[in-house]
This record gives sequence, C-alpha cells and structure tokens, in this order.
Amino acid sequence: MLEELLARAQDYDIDTKVGGFTNHLPMALIALDRLGASDARLKEYFQMYSENLKPLEYTSITEEFNWFEHLGERDKFGAYLEYYTNKINLNGWQAVLRSHIDKIIQGCAASAFHALIRLSYGIIQENAKEITFGLAHLSSHYLRLPESSKSENEPSAILNNALNTFSDYVASGDTITNRMIDIANHNKFTNINKFSSGLSLASLSHLFTQLYLRSSDFTVLHAVTSCHAMRIVLPYIEDKESALVGYWSAALVAILSVENLELRDVCEIQTKSLEQLNVEIAAKSNDDHLIKLVFSCIEEHKNYKSINHMKILVSKLVK
Repeated sequence: MLEELLARAQDYDIDTKVGGFTNHLPMALIALDRLGASDARLKEYFQMYSENLKPLEYTSITEEFNWFEHLGERDKFGAYLEYYTNKINLNGWQAVLRSHIDKIIQGCAASAFHALIRLSYGIIQENAKEITFGLAHLSSHYLRLPESSKSENEPSAILNNALNTFSDYVASGDTITNRMIDIANHNKFTNINKFSSGLSLASLSHLFTQLYLRSSDFTVLHAVTSCHAMRIVLPYIEDKESALVGYWSAALVAILSVENLELRDVCEIQTKSLEQLNVEIAAKSNDDHLIKLVFSCIEEHKNYKSINHMKILVSKLVK
C-alpha cells in the first residue's frame, strides 16, 4: 500500500496550495508506515493531506540545461526532475546520488531542510522516484551560504556566541527559509559563522536535541530531523568533513532565524524504553511534523542510544 500511495503522491507539487509551505505527504507516509500505521490509516492520511496539494506541472528539459550552473534556480525544478529521472534510469539511484551529492549538499538549507529530509526518506525507502524528487528539490532550491572559518571552540560555544551577537535582531521573512536567507545575508553572520575542528554529526545531534528540549521551538525541530537526514545521506558523500561544515552553517542560520528563542532549564523527564512508548499517538496524529519528529527520534535513539532523543519521545508519547 505504501508504494502505491507514494506513486500517487508523486503526482503533486513539492509545495502545497498555500505558498511557501512544503509538501510533506511522501515523508509523512513513509514515517507513518515505519511507525506501524495500518494500510487504512495510510489511505486516510493521504486523503486528508492531499486536499491541500496542487498537481505537479511537468516541464521539459532544454538543451542548454546544465545541472551545475542552474543550482538554486527554483523555476528549474521541472528540468532537474527530468534530468535526475533520466540519469537514474540509466545508471541507478546510488551511482547518481554519489556523483552529485558532494556538490548539492552544500545547499542543504534548501526549503528549510525539507529537500534534504525528502531525499533521506527516499534512501530509507529505497524508492528511486522519491530520491529523484529529493535531488531535484535540493538542486533547484539550493541555498548558498557564506563560507565559514575554523574555530577551536566547541559547537555549543560557537552557537552561544552567535545567539548573543544576534540577540537584538529579528529576521525578516514570512517563512523559515526567507528568514534563514535574511540571516545569511546579514553582515554580522560572517563573523560568527565558525565551525569546530573535528566537527561530528553525533555532537551536533546532541546539541540540537538539547536545544529542542530547552525550547520546543518549531524551527529547532527542523535541526533535529535534518540531523537524522544527514546521517542517512552522509555515507554517499565523499568529502564528509566539508558536508558537515556546510550543514552546521545551515543549522546555525536556521537557529538564528528564530525570533526571541527562549531557552529554559530542561524539566526532569523520566526516560523509558522504546517498548514503553505509545507510538500510536504519533501514528494517529495528522501533524506531519510530529510524525516525522517521532520517527527521527526513534531512529536516532537506536543509533546513538541518546537520552535526549528518548526525552523528546517521552514528552510526545507518554500521556
């Protein structure tokens, strides 16, 4: 049933009818399936969510199209979709992913990480069409960020300095993506856009989950779920260090885009085992972000044995 619904979902645009909001349907369906949702539930969710979507308008690729030169040109999504479709039909998704991802991962802030997340879900599902959509989305919405410089400080210290620097600034824009662009273009960002030597995805995962536990912020949630996505995509990347540096800069921009980010002390949360969690709460929810957050935290807890991910899960699934 999942593959049938994914095929139908791929007839819709990457954005919803409401401008500036990303279509989460394929990702939510995959997450729901992994959370144990029944076929009937998957169909129910598809019917509910698809009412807010618009049909995908296919465009033909032109002879002068060059995948590298058109990165970040949103109106080229259709061309990228056809380009990657043709490439994957000839060479398979793994070869195409490996030959393109090192470049396009540097624009992973695309659509507030949703392109990256969709790509990762396609890899998890081993669905070539979903991977095609993820690559096309990541390429057409590629978000260039200023180059960062190395620091001897830990990521948490770099983040705290960045938050202090931007404490009096409110990013402009009606979407997360537009606010991220505003931060990236700010003249102060270059000075605080630093990365730690020996940067690791595990350390970022710990930092972002701690930040989410202290804030419950919607934008910070995307740092948590995108960190899971990066772990899925990273094995296909040759220059992992550069990829992590680029991802860290993107996450920094996202966190700084939050207006008045309030960090409170973490409440005492009794940890549980995965078996003690009521995952059905997420499986029955129509909140696509909750569904994906729970799925990501389960997968990340399995990988890192992370207390922070478990605390998030307990806060969402224990009533």
